[in-house]
Amino acid sequence: MNILPNHEKNSEPEIAPTDITQLDFWKEEVATTASLPEMQNKAIKKRNPRPLIKKQSIWGPPLLLLILFISVLFSFQPVRDLVSTAASKPNDLLSPLGDAKPGYEVFGFAPHWTFNRLESIDFETLTTLAYFGIEAKADGNLDTTGPGYETFMSEKATELFKKAHRNGTRVVLTITQMDNDNIKAIMDDPSLQESIISQTVGMVKARGIDGVNIDFEYVGNPGEEYREKFSAFSKNLTDRTHKEIPGSRVTASVYASAVRDPKMYNIKTLSEATDGIFMMAYDFAVAGSANAIPTAPLYGYKEGKYWYDVSTAVDAFLTQMPSNKLILGVPWYGYNYAVESPEIKTATTKGYYTYYKKGRRTYSNFVPLKSHAQTYALVKKNVNAENTEISSYQEGFDEHGKVSWKAYLEGGIWRMIFIDDVKSQAYKYDFAKEKNLAGVGMWALGFDDGPEVWSLLKDKFGAKDVADSSVRNREIK
Repeated sequence: MNILPNHEKNSEPEIAPTDITQLDFWKEEVATTASLPEMQNKAIKKRNPRPLIKKQSIWGPPLLLLILFISVLFSFQPVRDLVSTAASKPNDLLSPLGDAKPGYEVFGFAPHWTFNRLESIDFETLTTLAYFGIEAKADGNLDTTGPGYETFMSEKATELFKKAHRNGTRVVLTITQMDNDNIKAIMDDPSLQESIISQTVGMVKARGIDGVNIDFEYVGNPGEEYREKFSAFSKNLTDRTHKEIPGSRVTASVYASAVRDPKMYNIKTLSEATDGIFMMAYDFAVAGSANAIPTAPLYGYKEGKYWYDVSTAVDAFLTQMPSNKLILGVPWYGYNYAVESPEIKTATTKGYYTYYKKGRRTYSNFVPLKSHAQTYALVKKNVNAENTEISSYQEGFDEHGKVSWKAYLEGGIWRMIFIDDVKSQAYKYDFAKEKNLAGVGMWALGFDDGPEVWSLLKDKFGAKDVADSSVRNREIK
């Protein structure tokens, strides 16, 4: 996540993205854990049952049958895995409530500019609220002068964090850096890293919250040297946070294309260094894309429809890291394109020319048509058949990407948007469960509208276990 979800980095290389951080839309209309230890696959040793006493004529046969049943039952691999896993992960992400269900992560980023729109959060379902964010500057200091810090220290944030803790929801601080030169400067200087780590842990500890999310987004490939440095930095931050804040969790946000195109992330070492990886599984298409496609297609790559997709990215990640440390990020937004016609993969248009005469000469004037991001809430509110300001409303579903779309005429121009509505989200949530991932996450809280998105999350992942007192008893300051 950038301050605005720019994530060009997941996009097809030849597509020139629009710098979304320059779009006023996001700020104006909308104003982005728990430990994930790797499961052990320990073998359960079988023991021979004690000899039966011949005198037990009544209980002997049933007891023998019971022992034989248990012996056969534990010979199956899934059962051995289940028991060995339960024994080997005392600090798991969220301990199951009794034995009813797994403890899935539901991880939501709360950008500082959406703090007036967070009333709809279902804290019975949300496991981690990641405050977004505070910049780690190239001089080794956290930015304590900007709106990120100001909101983080505000009374509104205090009340939100307290509400989260009352409901057993972790609160973590996202530290960010989005500039290539600044990232390299930090990675090249251990003293700057030490300063950032000390300030971050101190800020988290002083605020009474529960951990850190690291969101450093380097554009391009800095080389293996910087991948190693970033993993080492992440490990040092994780170790210090664990040491000074018992029960804390540290995660790292990475591009979905990070295995195919590593950039600054070595997924194997980074997953070992931290408690979990948040895959930013969106922005496969961005505002500047040449064709209108979903920003987060679930499938379509193997069929030749899309340059890449979420399922292929996840499969690639799972060759490098355990599934129970991977959180699948889902977009609660889409991109609204000006298009030539309302069709999947139709060409986007940047504008059109008008012509006029002045004297004996003809002049042309180019009228630009901007593509822009829209939140789930705004699409639901404005892009529908009831809106009289648009016409020729259409909607459909991309069977390859498993993403819904809407189209309409506005001022004689076709516009089209792909949006992960609850139908689309359901496919991704089911996929996350099928792959045994740690859970899912959202960019971003405050982009939603109405209870349906939370009802779906609860239906797919259940209400969380709040038995862990380390969160509820930690005092927000």
